[in-house]
Amino acid sequence: MENKTGKYFKYAVGEILLVIIGIIIALQINNWNEERKKQNLKNEYLISLENDYRKDTLLLNERINQNKKRLEVLNQSFDEIENTIFTGPEEVISLFKNKFGNGLRVINTYNTNSFNLLISSGHVDLLDKQIRESIMELNRLQVFENEVSSSNREYFLEFMSNYFFKYPFEFPNKSLNKVLWEGLETNELPKDLMTYFAQERYTIERYLELSEDVFLQTKLVLNLLEDCKN
Repeated sequence: MENKTGKYFKYAVGEILLVIIGIIIALQINNWNEERKKQNLKNEYLISLENDYRKDTLLLNERINQNKKRLEVLNQSFDEIENTIFTGPEEVISLFKNKFGNGLRVINTYNTNSFNLLISSGHVDLLDKQIRESIMELNRLQVFENEVSSSNREYFLEFMSNYFFKYPFEFPNKSLNKVLWEGLETNELPKDLMTYFAQERYTIERYLELSEDVFLQTKLVLNLLEDCKN
């Protein structure tokens, strides 16, 4: 009887151990699957972020170069105004038309879909601390650049509107131009023109300063993302 009891006891213990081992293995497999899912999700975010930031670098590089060229034109305009003796408004008008730009290009549209999804989903903790902090800093720089550049652009456009209201440059009808300019005080035209170009130059210089900060931070983040692949 005692032998049978011992056998049953050993059998029960063995069964319990098998169940425990099975549970442990199942938990391990489940944990492994969860980690694999997290890693796959992390990789998807890393790829999406990298694609977005590469597009941003192309945009930034193009816009920065455009504005640097415009800045060169504005600096040349200052030199011409300072070194020219104007005898009539026609000369100032001619200089303005030759140096007038085709509009400000100081609004950057960043690719933030991946970043916004990462934040809204609460998955930002999937990323390593250094990458996480770097992309948060990049987003801060992007937002700040957009706010400042948009504000400066609006101010300049209002300034430009007032300038064109005071000096009617854009009418193609010569007889109408003559009527509009007749009796118009033009003594301040060179000074107002310099003020106009100065305001445009400030808007562009500030844009370049902030956009180059964003560009450098974007390149830093891209390097970190690239290192994750290695």
